[in-house]
Amino acid sequence: MSAAFGDLRVASMRARSLARAMLVLGIAFQASVGWCDERTPRLEGWVTDLANVLSADQRQRLATKLAEYEKQTSHQIVVLTVPTLAGERIESFSLRVANAAGIGQRGVDNGVLVALAMKERAVRIELGYGFERHVSNDRARQIIATMTPAFRNADYFGGLERGLDALMADGRRFVVPRDGRKAR
Repeated sequence: MSAAFGDLRVASMRARSLARAMLVLGIAFQASVGWCDERTPRLEGWVTDLANVLSADQRQRLATKLAEYEKQTSHQIVVLTVPTLAGERIESFSLRVANAAGIGQRGVDNGVLVALAMKERAVRIELGYGFERHVSNDRARQIIATMTPAFRNADYFGGLERGLDALMADGRRFVVPRDGRKAR
């Protein structure tokens, strides 16, 4: 789900599926010719704050929370803040970053990227297919709506914490064993 901080928008799931397939083919082609998109940020763990909107203590607190959550559920949630998208749409940017980073378990695809673009005032929750089965587009839009009031007040930590807590609560309803087999 993505939204401007003041204007919520929802992308079509079918269009996202097609975009993902095209992106995978594009990445495979790029890899075959040895080319790498230098605009794709490299994630530095659970929290990558390239926009420098979080203090070191806030980054650590979020990272500790997300690491513990991953241990408990096997779901991997990561946060990325960037200063700008440089003209790119947040939907394509977040999908590219999530795919390049390989967030979530292979074969289960239970990863989530929460991306913030400061100049564009945009936020997106990029759900892996495995997580998408349990968290709907409407629910992701609701979570973003709970985050944006804090973002409008430059409380990025508060907004992220509120959204991450909601995502983690929803994700606790389905836990995937570490070996990737479905829980019974």
